Amino acid sequence: MSTRTENIDLEIEKLVFLCNAEEGNPGIYELTWELGSYDLTIEDKYRIARALLTEILYEGLVTLEKYSDFSLNSKIETIAPEQYETILNNPYWWYPCNEILSIELTEKGSEFLNGISESLKNRLEKRRSEKK
Repeated sequence: MSTRTENIDLEIEKLVFLCNAEEGNPGIYELTWELGSYDLTIEDKYRIARALLTEILYEGLVTLEKYSDFSLNSKIETIAPEQYETILNNPYWWYPCNEILSIELTEKGSEFLNGISESLKNRLEKRRSEKK
């Protein structure tokens, strides 16, 4: 890991991604924007976002949904786990396009967020306030 990425608290960024899903995620490209407060190259942002997204998908904390547009009113499909690697390895899906990939919090993800410690809640609040 490069010096720039060593200072990133991945545990907190995972929570930021889950909060992003809880609030309504208009596209997975938004996850790279969540890392915008760090001095990272675009490659590092995508690498970290992809790693965290893959982790929360395989942990069952979020689902990956395909929608016809940014309104997220017309769902096309829920992406099956066996498709994750193919989809996430395709740069097309990481940019706002005609069809949008979004993450949605699962019940397991909600329980995960509800169960975080006070210490983690405080670190998350500090991280979110620093971003503003």
